[in-house]
Amino acid sequence: MALIYFVEDDQSISYIIQKTLDHAELMGLGFSNAEDFFKAFRERRPDMILLDVMLPQVSGIDILKTIRKIDNDVPIMMISALQSEMDKVIALDYGADDYMTKPFGVFELTSRIQSKLRKRQSMESYFYQDLIIDDKKHQLTIHEHEVYLTQKEYDILKLLIKENGKVVSKETIFKLVWDTDFIGESRTLDMHIKSLREKLKNNDSNVSIKTIRSIGYQVE
Repeated sequence: MALIYFVEDDQSISYIIQKTLDHAELMGLGFSNAEDFFKAFRERRPDMILLDVMLPQVSGIDILKTIRKIDNDVPIMMISALQSEMDKVIALDYGADDYMTKPFGVFELTSRIQSKLRKRQSMESYFYQDLIIDDKKHQLTIHEHEVYLTQKEYDILKLLIKENGKVVSKETIFKLVWDTDFIGESRTLDMHIKSLREKLKNNDSNVSIKTIRSIGYQVE
């Protein structure tokens, strides 16, 4: 399930956005200020961000500019009562992917969000906190640094990231990574997991691989 962060200080509009995301079977997490948003953003990167422009203390445009200094990939849609062409141009010039004016229709909002998510998925990149798996380049990036992985390590980590924190059984890993139903020689998998853990730790990743005894593994 895609994770959507939205920053909106108007409680009534925040409620509408949350209900819209719920109805679309998307995971929505709302914030009323920049401080709370960035705290969550540092802990986990969302699949998309919705930003109100006129916010107390720190504006949506300033939040947008800060995000784009550290993340050029996450889709960002501005939602604002400001309707002039110049307001839209400013937001787009600073890196917004879309601009929607208030009042808005929930069906249009849903359509625009799903369109951006489909485009993101078509890029064949997978994100989990500070990890980026890029299938086109076949590489792992942590804190903007490329990390070398063997083919099996890459396949295992991508599988765990795609499951977004859910437990992946050893049977599933052997089936999808080794193309076999045989899990008798689990020591091979254990060695790959150990190597992945060391590489995540050595590159100061916030992500760890947890063992679920007698079942499998999950990222957290």
